[in-house]
Amino acid sequence: MIPAPDEVSSKSWRASIELMFEARVGRTDLVRSRHKGPLRVQRAFYPEGDCCHLYLLHPPGGMVPGDDLRVALGLSHGAQALLTTPSAGRVYRSDLAKTAQSQGISAELLTGTCLEWLPQETIVYEGAEAELSNRFDLQGDASLCAWDIVVLGRRASGEGFSKGRCLQKIEISRDGIPILHERTEWRGGSAMLDAPWGMNGMSVSGTLFATLQCDQGRMDSLREGLAELIASRGWLPAEWGLSQKRDIFLARYLGNSPEQCRKGFIWLWSQLRPLLNGRAACPPRIWNT
Repeated sequence: MIPAPDEVSSKSWRASIELMFEARVGRTDLVRSRHKGPLRVQRAFYPEGDCCHLYLLHPPGGMVPGDDLRVALGLSHGAQALLTTPSAGRVYRSDLAKTAQSQGISAELLTGTCLEWLPQETIVYEGAEAELSNRFDLQGDASLCAWDIVVLGRRASGEGFSKGRCLQKIEISRDGIPILHERTEWRGGSAMLDAPWGMNGMSVSGTLFATLQCDQGRMDSLREGLAELIASRGWLPAEWGLSQKRDIFLARYLGNSPEQCRKGFIWLWSQLRPLLNGRAACPPRIWNT
């Protein structure tokens, strides 16, 4: 059971994990795993035979003021890995000193590699001071598909985001040249949360990004397929957007359901994966639990 914010210990964690993947005969192996503090991985799974599926665990389940979680990934030539998390991350409200909680992933992908970083959402409690960073450095023809889903407050518990701050950064470079650099800052109680040009009163913001190019025909097919999925499931009203930004495919979600955002992204990932690395979709088993 995850403790309520008032029950969380004031002791902060400085946790990190470094994972290195290497392509060997017949499969990609996790050849190095170094951790400090409460970050762990389960044993690797190989449902596809060669691509390494790995689950990243944060046993405390949430971040208190002063926590700093860092994940560093390295993929050597030809390595292919898919990483996900078993549950949503949580950022509890900060103290009077406005001490920030931060978490970040950085990855270095060498030529011929493919990384799929597909975590569950991060729930930012009202009053939290969160900093979320995603940085990916690609070399040569390395490929990437990832997403980041942020939930502001807990609407089911009657909690909004009238105070607090969340800063999200997404940075992708190839051969040292930036190809995507985004910075989004949400401030509790600001006009941006309700304005049509901002969150428009919604609480969930999701971004999926993949290093591939979709022509107009493919984009139309994805839009039509996503619309059919939404209609068939009877999902809550939300805003979805698909776009191509140079060499990056982008999908956006703005709504009130992290579950529906995640399921929509999973569908898009299943359609994009054959284009990304020539593989059919193979969802991690943990997504079914």
